[in-house]
Amino acid sequence: MKTCPVVVIGHVDHGKTSLVRALTGMETDRLPEEKARGLSITPGFAYRQCRDVMIDFIDAPGHENFVRAMVSGASGARAALLVISAVEGVQAQTLEHLQIAEFLGIDEGIVAVTQSDRLSKASHAAREAEQRAALSNTQFCDAPIIFCSSATGQGIDALVDALGHLGLRSTGTEPVCAPLLPVDRVFVAEGRGTVVTGTLQGGSMQVEEGLVIAGKGQSTTIRGIHVRGQESSQANPGERTALNLRGISANQIKPGDLLHAADAFVPSIQCDVVISLSPRASRPVRHMQQVRVLYGTAHAVASVRFFAGTQLDPGTSVFAQLRFPVAITTFAGQRTIIRSLSPAQTLGGAIILDPVPDPNKANKKQRIETLKAAQRGDTHQIAVSLAREHQGIARIADICRLARRPAMKVREELAATFIDVTTTLVSPSTTVEEARENYLARLQSCHAARPLKPFAPRATMYTPDTARALIAYAETVLASEGKLVLSGTDAALATHSPLHYLTKHQQDRMAWIVAKLRAGDVSPPAPETLFAGPDDADLLALLVHEGVALRLYNVSLGQSLVFHADAIAAAATILKTRYPGKTAFTTGEARETLNTTRKFIIPILEYLDSQGTTIRRGDTRYIADV
Repeated sequence: MKTCPVVVIGHVDHGKTSLVRALTGMETDRLPEEKARGLSITPGFAYRQCRDVMIDFIDAPGHENFVRAMVSGASGARAALLVISAVEGVQAQTLEHLQIAEFLGIDEGIVAVTQSDRLSKASHAAREAEQRAALSNTQFCDAPIIFCSSATGQGIDALVDALGHLGLRSTGTEPVCAPLLPVDRVFVAEGRGTVVTGTLQGGSMQVEEGLVIAGKGQSTTIRGIHVRGQESSQANPGERTALNLRGISANQIKPGDLLHAADAFVPSIQCDVVISLSPRASRPVRHMQQVRVLYGTAHAVASVRFFAGTQLDPGTSVFAQLRFPVAITTFAGQRTIIRSLSPAQTLGGAIILDPVPDPNKANKKQRIETLKAAQRGDTHQIAVSLAREHQGIARIADICRLARRPAMKVREELAATFIDVTTTLVSPSTTVEEARENYLARLQSCHAARPLKPFAPRATMYTPDTARALIAYAETVLASEGKLVLSGTDAALATHSPLHYLTKHQQDRMAWIVAKLRAGDVSPPAPETLFAGPDDADLLALLVHEGVALRLYNVSLGQSLVFHADAIAAAATILKTRYPGKTAFTTGEARETLNTTRKFIIPILEYLDSQGTTIRRGDTRYIADV
């Protein structure tokens, strides 16, 4: 059966609680003080099947001193029953409750004109016209108006029928997120322990499911579930739910806390929002002003930081970031109420667009574009804007959060125009192509500046305006396509050949260096003694790159040595001849055989080891079988 939570709102003493009692036979005022004073202080709850819909009534306090409790009850409701006294008509709290309901996204409802037994039927038409006029600028301007009386039962059947139709057509504003329960009551049930209640949102909860208290890290398990007083194995979104919790005492959880599955939500000290100020607000909101934010069943003080401008006037909206003194847990799409601290008045509402944003950045204009896309629910534009914010890349998790869509759907929507840079990052295909072209252009510039260098440092390809992950992806793709060659920390265009750039003088210098290396055999001169001109170091490096020379290292001496490749090959042949088969030889014996010094023999033998020509065993070596 379909469920529809309906919040009952209206001015104090207009008969909300009496009407709920007439509709359900249940008493929602449960506190002794409520019964003594004859007014609701906390939200009350009742239910009734109306046609094919189960209506969960949330009887919200009507007194202006209990607006927080009213918002607590209204959060999670999908429709409203607006109660107006036939005698008093629309009053201040009537309009404030309507305003709050609108900011909470409740735009479906029924108007119940109570105490109508005090009016003659002839006056109903005139009174209905008055109500229509008073509600003309509200979301309930076209709502059904039903005259009724809790005392006589007049109009109750018609109201039940209208509520049934309301529940059937109400699609609600269920958040696209993991299941969560904003707690509005906590008590101890004899023989069962801690019980919490609330209106379930997001998804279903099952018995034995593990939960945490948001922001506290306290874990618990659902021992039992009751829905409308009946034990159940599962609670569904929109249902008034009581959870019997295991592993937690009643003093460890309180109204205003949020229960959810582990790792489903992340607390944050800031959230990006769009704030709308009511036309009825008595004052503007200024940049950095502190306000009270009512969200779910909780509330907290926050400072308002506008992305543009310094003041929000009544009747206007603006993108902003709310900063809290301690981390709170919210979700994308959650609607909140904004109130002034003193005097305590409802100013407007805010929709949370990003519950865990980065702190304000310099490029606020781009952030506004991202939030505009989030407000529209435009997945593609959200991804584009996030990529512009983050140097060409966007996290899939961020896109999902702002678009309020699962990863599979997001990837489907982006498949034609975005590329997976990593398993968690995407980038627009046009941005990836631009990164490829820029990489090639920067590498070409490096080659042009140092044409004799076979490679350029890969680090020079990274720029501060492009994400490192994007550049790394472009680099990997270009290498796989054969357009560049990677060598350790260096890179080169596949078409780059330093030999083509040699002048006649450089060719002569290179030939002279080769002759010196060849003459040195396995005791070559120190590299620095070969440098007589400004290009000689590059020429020697080029010889190493071309395989004419080998650069080896004596680690213990901290020296770089360069040999002619033929000298090392000849040394290997001599050792094979001198120590055939498995004949072992020491480092000293190899040194004497090759007529060199320890400075050179150690790097030579280590090189031969690395090539598999020799095999070291303890202090001796032998020639490997080839």
